[in-house]
Amino acid sequence: MNTTVAVGFDRTSSGEYALHVAAREADIRSGSLVVITAYHWLTPPEPGSPASADTEATARKAAEEVAEYGAGQVRTHRPDLSVEPRAVPGYAGNVLAEAGHTADLLVVGNRGAGGFRGLQLGSTSLRTLAGACCPVIVVRGNAIDAHQRIIAAVDIDEDCDTVLDFAYDEAARRKAGLTVTHVWDEPWIIAYGQQDPGIAEDIARIEREREDRLAALVRSTEAHHPATHAFHQVCTGSTAGLLIDASQHADLLVTGARRHAEGRHGMLLGPATQALLRHAHCPVAVVPLS
Repeated sequence: MNTTVAVGFDRTSSGEYALHVAAREADIRSGSLVVITAYHWLTPPEPGSPASADTEATARKAAEEVAEYGAGQVRTHRPDLSVEPRAVPGYAGNVLAEAGHTADLLVVGNRGAGGFRGLQLGSTSLRTLAGACCPVIVVRGNAIDAHQRIIAAVDIDEDCDTVLDFAYDEAARRKAGLTVTHVWDEPWIIAYGQQDPGIAEDIARIEREREDRLAALVRSTEAHHPATHAFHQVCTGSTAGLLIDASQHADLLVTGARRHAEGRHGMLLGPATQALLRHAHCPVAVVPLS
């Protein structure tokens, strides 16, 4: 089955970097790439007037040129990769989320990707994630494979199989190392533990239990991915802070997000994931939880 990667593209540094990441993702999957540029226009006072048609045609032509430029860049560097440019009317986040209904992976820049500039930091990626039903890579940082390391951030209290499967597959395709990290974020317990030796013993016991649970989860996943062996660790502290620091030494950080209620596309982003999308030092892959 052919794998489709879709990317939101505009001619900004963020858009160019997203295009580079998406092309590489399509290539290592032996799939195809769809380069999407969203466009919109201001409707004149009388919709349907000749001026309205001219404005729409001008916006569409400009978007088609941008999408074709992006596709041309990919063809130059990856001539064997199947690439399709698309100019799609609508707001960038909505357009990309809709594309994710038929794609296997979405890639979006961290600001203004897909045809928009000057949006609030992360607004396009957040809108995309809010409506996407497939994994989304939000491109951050400015390096490709600088460390040959992927980090999978998992919550062992959730069903995180899809996060681990994505991370293990990605590590195998890239021939990269993989670290599976669970952060136990209970600051009030830690604060009490520093004052009460009895509570400190309870904390140590809980950490051992979580280490055992994470190790069992990793062993179970590796039974389905025998070519990849991961290092795993349980950390205690701020989830966002620890993962943002760790992202300085990774090429991709993989995390999960709950889906919306049944019947609705998209993901619900917790505060830690939102912090990663705004501050991580490497691209962040958000995978819908099972």
